[in-house]
Amino acid sequence: MKRILKSKIFIVIITIFCVGIVIAQTIQYPEFKKIDSFEIHSFEQGVFKASINVGIYNPNWFSIRGKEISFKMKYKNHIIAIGTSQEQIFFKRKSEVGLPVELNFYPDSMSNDLRTILLKDSILIQTELTGAFTIFGINTSKTIDTWLKTDDLLNTLISQSMEGDGLKLNKVNFISADVQTSRFGIVFQITNTLSLPFELKNMQFDLFAEKEQKNKLAKWKFNINKVIEVNQKEEVTGEVDVNNLATALSGITKVLKGKFDYYLDGFAVIALKGHEIQVPIRQHLLVDPIARKVTIIRDNE
Repeated sequence: MKRILKSKIFIVIITIFCVGIVIAQTIQYPEFKKIDSFEIHSFEQGVFKASINVGIYNPNWFSIRGKEISFKMKYKNHIIAIGTSQEQIFFKRKSEVGLPVELNFYPDSMSNDLRTILLKDSILIQTELTGAFTIFGINTSKTIDTWLKTDDLLNTLISQSMEGDGLKLNKVNFISADVQTSRFGIVFQITNTLSLPFELKNMQFDLFAEKEQKNKLAKWKFNINKVIEVNQKEEVTGEVDVNNLATALSGITKVLKGKFDYYLDGFAVIALKGHEIQVPIRQHLLVDPIARKVTIIRDNE
């Protein structure tokens, strides 16, 4: 009797083992399908903070869960982005789920390929996907090729390449002042820090009385339409009128101190191989109307 019971137990164990092997062989790991909504949010300490939405498909006949999912994106074997999603994601059977992922994006690793990228509609990105899934508690990783539209990258690549000396406010001086209006002369310097010529189309900016950009004091736009060769510098000069009343209303403390903070926020539009790209410029100014002096605060405090 014991032998028969042992034999049955053995058969059951073998059967379960075989069934487990068959099931394991039929299990498919989630498939990385597409990248949507690539978006740059901010630039902090030399790194762009970005986000993407990743489409992941569960091809299995049962639902699974995933966690600790991370991504490493490469272009020509250079790491261009690293991201993670700490959320636990529920993947329904035979369905696709959009997974939001926060990324640290490093566009400077692609700067040497700018000329090639400009000539393409999309570039091939290798994405390494790793994660823990509820398939027998197994971690998995996979490298998947996907195509990323270059339009999503060009603004970031070129803005990062032009940051600093590429576009800066060089000089601001008083021209005239009366009760209602103060007129300033401004000088921008734009330097072609890219690897190929571009056309400087125009520049425009708004001037605000505070960092939060609530009270607009002035608006300025200047059409240029000039080709700037590699390493060439170009000065753009102009005049802007500032509403003194709006400046005074921005804060009684500033009036008593006799000095005003101005915050400039704008961009230059450049044309490059059929693409029009905005290169941002932001600057903090300290204006002393009594001494008729304007200080450009380079650290943008």
